[in-house]
Amino acid sequence: MLWLAVTLGVAGVGALRYAWSLPRRSPVANGTGWALLGLATILAAVTDGAWGVSVAALGAMLTAFAILAVAGIRSPEKSAKASNRRVGMLPEQGEPKRIGRRVVTFLLLIVAGFAVSVGLGLAMRGLGSLLGWSESNANVLALYSVPLTWSVLVTAMLMQQTRRSQVLLLLACCIPVLPVLVSGVVQ
Repeated sequence: MLWLAVTLGVAGVGALRYAWSLPRRSPVANGTGWALLGLATILAAVTDGAWGVSVAALGAMLTAFAILAVAGIRSPEKSAKASNRRVGMLPEQGEPKRIGRRVVTFLLLIVAGFAVSVGLGLAMRGLGSLLGWSESNANVLALYSVPLTWSVLVTAMLMQQTRRSQVLLLLACCIPVLPVLVSGVVQ
């Protein structure tokens, strides 16, 4: 069964490579690749636990490495000169620095994003308590979920086009926290 999980992981990477090589986005091809990777992870975990997951992930990562190495070797050399602009990190000569806008971005992503992630961690701890988990298991779930949710949330917020959509995303992520706070599970 572990070899089947490794094969599914390799097939998932291949399906993702195929989906990303298409001229237009294909949700079906993309979803198929991710579904195969997810299925490989679940099968490996059920078969051999953490060891199985690591073996299946190793097979998928080696496949991805090989595909990227071949693509890198085959890619044509570009003759255009690379831009020296640092993706909006620093303004060009004579452009406004927009310090206020940068401070607001920092506050939204780092301060508010972290606060929401801690709230989601508390919600995860509360969910663990509601499911009858021991206190130590619920605490570990909360401690693991905070950095993961924070990184996903910050990435999603950076992809938003407007401040309004960033704030709405933050508020939407607060929704799962409300039942736990109202129920008083977390004390």
